[in-house]
Amino acid sequence: MKEWNQEAWVRSDVQKVSSLEDSVGKQQEGILKEEKEARNKAVYYLQFSAKTESELRKKLAEQGFLPASVDSAIDFVKRYRYLDDEDYVRRYIERNGRKKSRKQIAFELRQKGVRDDMVRAGLEEMPVNEEAQIEAVLEKRGYSGEEATREERQKISAFLARKGFSYEAIQAALLHYSNKSNGSDNL
Repeated sequence: MKEWNQEAWVRSDVQKVSSLEDSVGKQQEGILKEEKEARNKAVYYLQFSAKTESELRKKLAEQGFLPASVDSAIDFVKRYRYLDDEDYVRRYIERNGRKKSRKQIAFELRQKGVRDDMVRAGLEEMPVNEEAQIEAVLEKRGYSGEEATREERQKISAFLARKGFSYEAIQAALLHYSNKSNGSDNL
């Protein structure tokens, strides 16, 4: 009788191990399926607009994907170069460098989750001509240069400062614009 019990016990253990293997296999299939769905969703999001790694991670997490699936999807799109934060920074500065200040560009990129070192490197690689931007704003707003009152200078300076331009850049541009409007720049 002892032998029969041992056989039954061994059969029971084999069945338990077999069912455990089946459940582990099903879990792995589920994980692989979720990773594939996360990859597809990541590629789908990147079809419409470029995103930073941080933005894509957040978007996938909002969709309920597990962190491991999100990591797998991020690795996948990086491997195929669909996601590249350095390239994103270059294109962002190229697109916005003529209408936004260095501070504003840096702030917006940081809001998108780009690391500070990438932002600094991008701004060094592609400098922003703030003085030309300020002069364009002055011209558009009809700033009168030398004839402007103190109040008008303060008002335009405050407006430009709110846009993220530095005090030095504002003062240099105001001086240059005043000289240009007087005609002393033509000498």
